[in-house]
Amino acid sequence: MTFQGTLHPFQEEAVKMMLDRRSLLLAHDLGLGKTVSSIAAVEDLIDTGDAECALVVCPASIKWQWRNQIIKFSDGALTKVIEGDRMDRRAQYRSVKRGDVEYVIMNYEQVVADWDTVRHLAFDVIVCDEVVAIKSFGSKRSRHIKRLKAPYKFGLSGQPIENRPEELFSIMEWIDPTVLGRFDVFDQLF
Repeated sequence: MTFQGTLHPFQEEAVKMMLDRRSLLLAHDLGLGKTVSSIAAVEDLIDTGDAECALVVCPASIKWQWRNQIIKFSDGALTKVIEGDRMDRRAQYRSVKRGDVEYVIMNYEQVVADWDTVRHLAFDVIVCDEVVAIKSFGSKRSRHIKRLKAPYKFGLSGQPIENRPEELFSIMEWIDPTVLGRFDVFDQLF
């Protein structure tokens, strides 16, 4: 699985930071290639043996767009878009458990609806696209996403703060809980 594409220098820097830090909020503007950068990072992790399976959580409206981008920028990556009724999704989760795929793509609502199954799946990488979906500390969606564990976690957003600065804190609680206590990060943000 080797990344098939050419990255701009700022995307190469983003990929390097994603791999070095293991958890990162990638907050590039719309159209600057957050998806492509994430695929490049995951492909590198698969190539080096540091990852076998990545979970992409995104809005339902862009699940197939993610699949198409993975196909375009990888060398034959096996992807599974989770969809259909509960019985269809159960069969799809069984193939994930068997290790038949490198990428699993699902939307935030499915994580909540299928929590009893999803929480038992193992992922090496979790990518949350439009990570502002977990901006609320108390929502069920945020609580479930924040319980998902993986050695590598990447949040993607063109606008990580929509209304209040607290939203960024909720997102960062998932990305890297230790970052909230480090002054140097806040000094860079504000």
